[in-house]
Amino acid sequence: MNTRMNSRMLCRVSSVVALAVLAACSQPVKQLPGDLQSTWVDEQRATTVADDASLTWWKAFDDVAIDQLVDLAQQRNLDLRVAEARVREVRAQRRAALANLAPQIDASVDGERSRSRRTGSTTSEIQDSATAGATASWEIDLFGRLRAESRAADAELRAVQADRDGVRLALIAEVIRNYLDYRLYQVQTELSVRNAQAQEETVRITQARFNEGFASRLDLERTVSSLRTTRAQIPQSRELAESARYRLILLTASAPEALSPLLPASTELSALPDSDAESVLLTPADVIAHRPDVRAAERRLIVAAEQRNVAAALRYPRITLAGLIGVEDERVSDLLDTGTRTWSVSGGLLAPLIDFGRIRAAIDAADAVQEQAYLTYEQTARTALQETQTALVLYTQGKLRQQELTQAAESARRAAQLARRQYTAGALSLLEVLDAERSVYSVELDAAQATADVSIRLVNVYESMGLVPPAGS
Repeated sequence: MNTRMNSRMLCRVSSVVALAVLAACSQPVKQLPGDLQSTWVDEQRATTVADDASLTWWKAFDDVAIDQLVDLAQQRNLDLRVAEARVREVRAQRRAALANLAPQIDASVDGERSRSRRTGSTTSEIQDSATAGATASWEIDLFGRLRAESRAADAELRAVQADRDGVRLALIAEVIRNYLDYRLYQVQTELSVRNAQAQEETVRITQARFNEGFASRLDLERTVSSLRTTRAQIPQSRELAESARYRLILLTASAPEALSPLLPASTELSALPDSDAESVLLTPADVIAHRPDVRAAERRLIVAAEQRNVAAALRYPRITLAGLIGVEDERVSDLLDTGTRTWSVSGGLLAPLIDFGRIRAAIDAADAVQEQAYLTYEQTARTALQETQTALVLYTQGKLRQQELTQAAESARRAAQLARRQYTAGALSLLEVLDAERSVYSVELDAAQATADVSIRLVNVYESMGLVPPAGS
């Protein structure tokens, strides 16, 4: 019953996601080549906005440590800080591009002293001159070259912001995955310790039976070997837990002593963070269209189109207006009082005449760049669809595996207890006891791994759907 229900759930979610993504991907194919205005992008972006609960999806695990680690990583991670600095850089470049649309006004003050000597005479003259004024120049963007540059700069800023969001999303997912690994290795350590204690009891019983002549030396050595094999797993699990802890230290750019209070000491199997599929079903399926990588590719397609417009505008004349207003005088001290007022207004036109194909080559290159950007955009959207569908399949099947292994572990524990009692009573051989103990240990490890895998796969679902919180959240 559960299998059929989960299969139907998977089919429904996958179908909705597929239709939404294909619709989102098909719109740019029809509209972007003919209409690349930034307003279209804004309208598309506003069609679907995930709610706050979806954007902070890690809170569904209801784990204080996860919340604290994610907050710390967003504040301190070095890769994210580099991405944010890149956003500030491109934002400044956009301001510069917008400033090109406005006139440029400069002020200048010049002073000069010169000396001249007449030929054949010792007479010399010293002459002073001073000028002060303001100049203004303005390129009239009659054919849209400067406007295209400003739109390209704006689209590039949005692309870099999407890149930053992608770094943030990948960081959050990686922090949670490493935290889940850390908790899993803690659980594995506890399982090894607990099973070693149970096997110590088997060794004690076998030793007593050997002393009484009811067990052989072979039986005793088998129990001791099984015990030591289990104990050997303890340092391995601890070293894996430490490795995960140090990865968290790197991701959060923290000191070991600062991170230790955030990591819980509980190692119970039931303490592994888990969530359910309800949060996935409630998430708007078409939010995948706003994955950071899809948004970045879309903006860079717009950048390429606007750069093509810039190249095409080079075929037309550039019209520039300039003006000057100022004063000049022979003495600096009299510049503002008795200086001569001067002004001038000029206009210029620069048009290409013969360039031997340079502009045509630039346009052809821009066309090729635009085609590359479009193909990259399409490939990114298709990859997003594939990753999301795969993540949903893995999560659903992993949930089924977890349920089966959890029940198998309970049965294996009961079987091991029965085997020890029957062996003590002499009704069961030692080999059957050892087999039961190995079975319970193996199944418990698999169940713990499956529980962690389900949570990790759920993280992958959220990451593949592009659910990223806004900057500063």
